[in-house]
Amino acid sequence: MSDYDWNTLSGYRSWIPRPPREVVEPLPDLNTYCLDVLVEQAHAGTANPAACRVAELWLALDGEARKRLASHPYLLFDAGFADPRRWRNLEHAQVCEAPQADYEEPPATPRAITGAQFVLCYAWSVAGHYANHAPLALGMHPQCAQEIAKQTILRMLQLARRTAGWLRPRWLDAPEVWDDLVRGAAEGGITHTRAGLQGIRLVVAELATVVHRGGHRDSG
Repeated sequence: MSDYDWNTLSGYRSWIPRPPREVVEPLPDLNTYCLDVLVEQAHAGTANPAACRVAELWLALDGEARKRLASHPYLLFDAGFADPRRWRNLEHAQVCEAPQADYEEPPATPRAITGAQFVLCYAWSVAGHYANHAPLALGMHPQCAQEIAKQTILRMLQLARRTAGWLRPRWLDAPEVWDDLVRGAAEGGITHTRAGLQGIRLVVAELATVVHRGGHRDSG
């Protein structure tokens, strides 16, 4: 289990069910791996400028602060799970290509593909066994969870090469969110948990907006 302090969220527990160990435990490693890949993309000059700033913030943290930042109970990266159009007709071999406006996908390097495999296998497990926690952990639309749960783990691994470029840090259009997350990770304690709670609110609110609009969001 991560070091995320759920006890401080007692006043919000009515709408934040504590996720089971199987959902929470993989997230620190997934977040760390994705952030490290982002650093490589930044160094290679293939990352979006806003994403490069996230990489710089990550590099500025010490080891303990990085562990805290990675420990939030949700993926710090968007993987297209809020857009059902991307995941329809998976059984017919093709993933819908829905480009993200104003965001050029970086090349699918071997490490980026491996990261996508990690994320997709995790998503498959959560969608299949803990679907009620998929919206918070992954920002996953219920229709996406239904489609992904139908797949085999081999199929998800095969999709990683085509979807690796979809992985991008959340909230690139709201740098103040990352500032708060990084400040919380550096200071720890209640500052860390409050920043994480704000992230929870944003993940939930963004997905609720998508569902209300009927299935997809405007990218930014």
